[in-house]
Amino acid sequence: MYHELKELLFSPDAFFTKKTKEKIDLLLPAIIVLIGSMVGLLTSFVISEFLNTVELRHVVVVLTPENFLVILLKPFIAWLLLTGIFYGLCRLWSGKGTFIATLQNTGYGALPLTILTLVPILDGIFTNLNMNIPPMLGYGVGIILDLLTVFFILWSGYLWVYAMERTHKIAHEKAIASAVIVVLLYLGYHLIHTLGIVNLLPS
Repeated sequence: MYHELKELLFSPDAFFTKKTKEKIDLLLPAIIVLIGSMVGLLTSFVISEFLNTVELRHVVVVLTPENFLVILLKPFIAWLLLTGIFYGLCRLWSGKGTFIATLQNTGYGALPLTILTLVPILDGIFTNLNMNIPPMLGYGVGIILDLLTVFFILWSGYLWVYAMERTHKIAHEKAIASAVIVVLLYLGYHLIHTLGIVNLLPS
């Protein structure tokens, strides 16, 4: 599995070319999304139990019995929504792939977003363990975390370009356009989420 995930992250064209020749299997994409869900729950628990949420910019939800299920299901809801957007865009470009194939490969492309779920807890730990650090250092760390967030979202976009190109047999430029639209929507949501305005999708 390690070599398969390594190829996914660093050689997505070869990875998705192979996937289009294999039987559709949602198990590994579902595991990728589930790991993001579990990390989200763990992050919310640690934040709510041990850390001060007042200063955190990347976390606006703490874990409670009432929102447990919401936090658990958010990555899966996002997976379905992103798949629907990709499927609609690719059909607009006369794509040939099925919804279930799009679901599978959108899930694979979400691997960097799963890694991204670690950022809030890093933010929380740094903020709470270094309350007396110089403001400029804290500001610098905040910028680094923001850049990491953008980097991992763009990385997923990069994977989705090849996922959609191979899944739907569309031109590379059209696959790029589809990924750019989705990434901009995700970045826009993440900005709104960070500001605490809405909290419907994972970030």
